Amino acid sequence: MGQFFIYRWFQIMKQCISEILYNSKEENCMKTKIILLTHGGWGEELLQSAQMVVGKIECCETLSLMPEDSISNYMQRIDAAIENAENVLLLTDLAGGTPSNIAGVYAKKYGTVYAVCGLNMEMLICADNLRNTYYGGELVDKIEIAVKEKILNLKR
Repeated sequence: MGQFFIYRWFQIMKQCISEILYNSKEENCMKTKIILLTHGGWGEELLQSAQMVVGKIECCETLSLMPEDSISNYMQRIDAAIENAENVLLLTDLAGGTPSNIAGVYAKKYGTVYAVCGLNMEMLICADNLRNTYYGGELVDKIEIAVKEKILNLKR
């Protein structure tokens, strides 16, 4: 009888571990997907640097707008990135820049897509941490508050 319970316990643990590994894949992300929309390769470098500080950031990708990209091509890449995601957070580099303007279009068009501009490492790390607790508009509000508090005059 005791061996049966041990066997069953191992089967349940194996199933749980399997589900955790399956759901941690980026295409099966259960939390808000973060997409960095930036000019040039800055997003890739920022993500790599942030991961040097906090470790792997799951369910996060970068889409760089390069000089040779057309707007329609860039938007097709964004469409592909958000296609299977339940909730999406677009973080953009420069207010008024093309990536931010496009992010605004997506945020208005889709109820589960949110956008914030002013991307920096603090914002990325904060978004990664907060998306475990919040989503949607509440996530955006929390990020905005937290990041503003981290802008400091170091001379004071």
